[in-house]
Amino acid sequence: MTAVVTALPLFAARYPPLTDVPEHVAVIATLARLMPGGGGAPYEVALGHSQYLLFHAVGAVLARAIGDAVLANKLLFAFVAVMWPVSVRALLRATRRDERLAIFAAMVFWNRATIVGLEPYVASVPLAVFGLAMVVRQVREPRWWRVAGTAALGLCVFYTHASSYVLFAFTTGATVVAMTWRDRLGVRSALGTLVALGPSALAAALWWRAGSLSDAGAQPGGVDRMPIADSLSQMPIWTFDVWKSHVDEVCAAVWWIAYGVVVVASWRRETSTNTRRSEWVLWVPFGCAAAVYLTTPFRIGGAAMLNVRLAPVLTLFALLGLRLARGRLATVPLAMAACAALVTAGNAALEIRAVQREKIGDLDELLEQMEPGTRVATLNFDKGSPRTHFWPYVFAGSYHRSRGGAVASYSFVELPHWPVHYARGQAPPEHGPFWGFRPCAYRYRQDGAFYDYVLVQGGVDPWDGRQGALGPLFVPVGRSRMFTLYAKADGPPAEGTPGEPDRGPCRERAALATP
Repeated sequence: MTAVVTALPLFAARYPPLTDVPEHVAVIATLARLMPGGGGAPYEVALGHSQYLLFHAVGAVLARAIGDAVLANKLLFAFVAVMWPVSVRALLRATRRDERLAIFAAMVFWNRATIVGLEPYVASVPLAVFGLAMVVRQVREPRWWRVAGTAALGLCVFYTHASSYVLFAFTTGATVVAMTWRDRLGVRSALGTLVALGPSALAAALWWRAGSLSDAGAQPGGVDRMPIADSLSQMPIWTFDVWKSHVDEVCAAVWWIAYGVVVVASWRRETSTNTRRSEWVLWVPFGCAAAVYLTTPFRIGGAAMLNVRLAPVLTLFALLGLRLARGRLATVPLAMAACAALVTAGNAALEIRAVQREKIGDLDELLEQMEPGTRVATLNFDKGSPRTHFWPYVFAGSYHRSRGGAVASYSFVELPHWPVHYARGQAPPEHGPFWGFRPCAYRYRQDGAFYDYVLVQGGVDPWDGRQGALGPLFVPVGRSRMFTLYAKADGPPAEGTPGEPDRGPCRERAALATP
């Protein structure tokens, strides 16, 4: 029940304020349209360059079945939320630990990676945990079907997110070696288990050769590493600090107290010397996760937050080293963890509804104003929210693609590792990576000629005082809370004074560099 309640906040609003979710919905809708009988779209599938394909492909099939990409994405992500504690329970069973400890994993789903909307990565975590559970069982009781299952799960992890695959492959290898050495198994047995990584390793090698990672590293920003001290300080923040209110922090305190109670009880519990010596293997996944967390760069080109998003996995793997005593007192920390998860879910639902109400109101009303097959640019002059640590609706225009829109920019479609790329001749004017955070990059002439609509977040009228001076005229056709929709007006575009530079909606050139 706790796992299901954890997923319910995703349905608290039509458009949850998870930053990247509109882009994932757009990919799902686009893939659904690219399927036979889907009507087509000005995009092509990046089969050899993307490792996000599985999550979006499943979402696209679901969207075709129910006819709503927004709901399809929500249902798929809710299933992922339920799988977080379920997968941890499977790993606890495989390692012969108390499966009741999985209740601690429910609350961890609501971490910062979830709020940023890193859906493929969040979805890849339970796949990796399920895979590790199967590996542990295979080492202990070899079966050919477990090898096949591990190979299939390895492919699923890779084609959901490469970051989790690196962690999964490294942890699998270390766990197999540690269990083989501890239990004095033959090398042949270990190799028989590790061979299951072959198909996914081949897929990863082909992806590497395709150049997606090197292309990303060549983008502005390059490779950016975080100091170890900063990485350590960010670990609890990225695991539990989701909203700017302090309810999540109180829940995190309750979670850690409950965890500490179990740790103390584990130390005091009588165990044999041999048992204590053998339990070090259970900390191998945690050690591997810590090593990957501390060595992964923060940014590689357009892909950012690569290390900090791994923080919740350390928390999940830390559960493997706990021993839960039997008896009534053992239920106290479990009840504390369950209560913390339930309060976290309730608070998330309240915050999600509040952010939607305050920031976008009835977004559907604006989306209905845009004709199918048209193109929209989103200009974010007011990106933040007093309730969230990140930017809740900077990609709100991407929902236009879920309703049959052709182009919504800025879009992650411009990134080399994204599941779809623009078809030839369909790309919008270039303004550099993530220009959606830099509305001053918009240009009246070239962008006005390309886009049919402009969706503005914030109290700025980009055409105020210079209507018709440069490029096509856009007029407001709808407003909802912080968003105003402008449509291109009929008539020839104005060229302005010959030679007049087009500096866009920001009057001062210095503003062009404002992120």
